[in-house]
Amino acid sequence: MVRKATMQDIPRIAEIIIFGKRVAYRPIFRNDLVSFNELRVIDIIEDYRKNPSLIENMIVYDDGIIKGILNRNFADDTVEFSEFYIEPFFKRQGIGTELIQHAIFEAKRDHKKKIFLWVIQDNVSARKFYEANGFIEGGETRPIEGTSKMDVHYELTLL
Repeated sequence: MVRKATMQDIPRIAEIIIFGKRVAYRPIFRNDLVSFNELRVIDIIEDYRKNPSLIENMIVYDDGIIKGILNRNFADDTVEFSEFYIEPFFKRQGIGTELIQHAIFEAKRDHKKKIFLWVIQDNVSARKFYEANGFIEGGETRPIEGTSKMDVHYELTLL
């Protein structure tokens, strides 16, 4: 089931973010120092506890175990997906699609016109996933600070 994240969820959210980033980004950036020294669960927990507003717009997939998260930023007529991770052990089970469909439903309900996100250009599996869920490449790119990699803009126009 998809539900709003709560403060009690923070430790599990932090685990999902850290392990999701390691699995997705380590093959792209090939930086073990960042993956295993800088990315730490305790740091994410502290950030969220100090800034509870960070989870105000987050939804989680929870069937007794939180298996995925999707965070969003809202503007007048748009929604930006800002963090979207599925626990690596539970990938390819429809969890990501369920989170996205829930977010699309809420955006339509709230009369938003567009959902957009940025994804690392080299993250081919994520890009295919977004495309399979109706997102199209928006034509914009931006450099990822401190790297030679680029982010690519994807969007979904809502009717």
